[in-house]
Amino acid sequence: MKKRNKIKLSSEKDDTIILLGGSFNPIHLGHLKMAESAYKQYQHPIVLLPNKSTYYKDNSSFASDEDRLNMLELVCDENDFLYYSDIEIIRGGVTHTVDTVRELKKDGFKTIYFIIGGDSLKWVDKWVDADELLESAVFLSAVRGETDKDSSAQIISRIKKEHPLSDIRLLDMNDTPISSSDIRDKVSDGKSIKGLVSDSIERYIAENKLYKNNN
Repeated sequence: MKKRNKIKLSSEKDDTIILLGGSFNPIHLGHLKMAESAYKQYQHPIVLLPNKSTYYKDNSSFASDEDRLNMLELVCDENDFLYYSDIEIIRGGVTHTVDTVRELKKDGFKTIYFIIGGDSLKWVDKWVDADELLESAVFLSAVRGETDKDSSAQIISRIKKEHPLSDIRLLDMNDTPISSSDIRDKVSDGKSIKGLVSDSIERYIAENKLYKNNN
């Protein structure tokens, strides 16, 4: 694996960042729309935070850390507001969101936003060291449509009662029904993924023969 910067962003330029975590296997236009929505609403750099691949993942369906980082680097080069961090991959082993927030705080980032989906919102107060985490980061819950917004607001209200110092906000975005697993399946079946990923990611997947044996 080629040597990479721990984080391609300096807290001296902007001590507030917005994190978007995920496997990014591969990163797709749904991820990019979510990042773009957060940037438009908050005007702070978006840092893509890939999870460390784990032993229980099927190697045929999970691209290597190197390939996933290469794809993130491509989309970051194409979008000025996007950066990526490999700190969870470097850390290795079992890693938790609170570990990453602690590390970024030590690096000088004073305000950290963390984008999560509706499914994660339901369980965020059960994450490791949830009390510290909910007080250390501002969570942005991505919502799609009024129904999703109403249900998310109810969950936020419940969490606020149990964690009064927490700061959880709704992040409005257009519904982009794309999943990485569907993309992997299409590649494996020899189908086009145009319109689901950026052109550079489509080329990278083809040139590196990723996901060919997904099924």
